[in-house]
Amino acid sequence: MANPPSVLLVELVMSVDRLIDSARTAPAPADGWPPPVVVAHVGDVDELVWTPRLEQMVAAYDVGEPAPSFVWWEPDGDATYAAYRDYSLDEAGARTMASRIAMITALRDLTPSQWESTANHDIFGLMDVAALVLAVLGHDEEHRGSLVLPA
Repeated sequence: MANPPSVLLVELVMSVDRLIDSARTAPAPADGWPPPVVVAHVGDVDELVWTPRLEQMVAAYDVGEPAPSFVWWEPDGDATYAAYRDYSLDEAGARTMASRIAMITALRDLTPSQWESTANHDIFGLMDVAALVLAVLGHDEEHRGSLVLPA
């Protein structure tokens, strides 16, 4: 494995930390989500997309079923804004870090063979658990970029 699990687990924490740090200095956007909503969205995606998909991959692997297939999906943007528009950055950051820690705990408990669990994704193709983690990190960075790069 190119990226050992221990490195990926540390990077998952550091990535959320960088996201929160970037949100602290991000200007309020003229349009789009304010920084706390961006941060909370990442926690929602961890909780509603990444962790359940990880669990589906491992469950299929454990019982010898075919790899699950996934399509690109994220929570509704308007609902996300409505849910988190009044959150402070500290509230959004704590919520997102809690979601991330839950994912890390699930990953930490995988056996070496379970890291070989796979899924077919309509965007990413065939992916194992490490590739799923890299997709999580890419999603984090996409949203961090929205905080630090001018539109």
